[in-house]
Amino acid sequence: MSYRLIINKQKKLVDDIVSVVLVILLVFVAFAVTLLAIMSIGVYCLFVLIMYSIYRTYEGIFDRKLKTISRVLSLSFGITFIIIPSYILSYMFSRSNIPASYFVYLLCIPLFLIGLAGLLKGLIVDVYSTRFRRLNVLIGAITLLFIVFAIIFAETGVIFHLFTLLIIFTLNGILRSALYLSEYGLSLKSFRDLKLVWFLMDSPALPQPENQDKP
Repeated sequence: MSYRLIINKQKKLVDDIVSVVLVILLVFVAFAVTLLAIMSIGVYCLFVLIMYSIYRTYEGIFDRKLKTISRVLSLSFGITFIIIPSYILSYMFSRSNIPASYFVYLLCIPLFLIGLAGLLKGLIVDVYSTRFRRLNVLIGAITLLFIVFAIIFAETGVIFHLFTLLIIFTLNGILRSALYLSEYGLSLKSFRDLKLVWFLMDSPALPQPENQDKP
């Protein structure tokens, strides 16, 4: 069995564990809090649409390869579908029958999976830099701890929980990007390397010697 195949199995194992946890989490939420489950479907879909619309807006402004008509269409699509989903989300969360704690819950669900994935990748996948594996294990464990704390005390200090979770989310994003880049000897210090993060997330690992010493 090649070392490359072992690496792929390690990554696949983490993905499988996170996928199983996701299914269990969705089933639990669906049966425990029906309103939250229904809201989560709408909120996450609208959030993804907003992110995609931001990308289309960015593309329309900065992509010089696009023709004028394509740039106008990208901008029109992006701006329109940033405004509409944002208005729908504002309307949803401004209703009096929606508890403020749902903000915390809806942020905790994806952040829990992000933290768990970081923890498992740091523990299981051994092709990354040792330093960034340890940092991802640390931030993953901290993420899970703060999520438990936020869920237990979600009814009090909503703003504090949201602020804390957003900071943790940002740290996860930075350290996870550094983790993926470290596999190929790349760094966050280079903007060109940073743009490769999305392409490296699901890419197969490059063959490396088993005795390679990772910093």
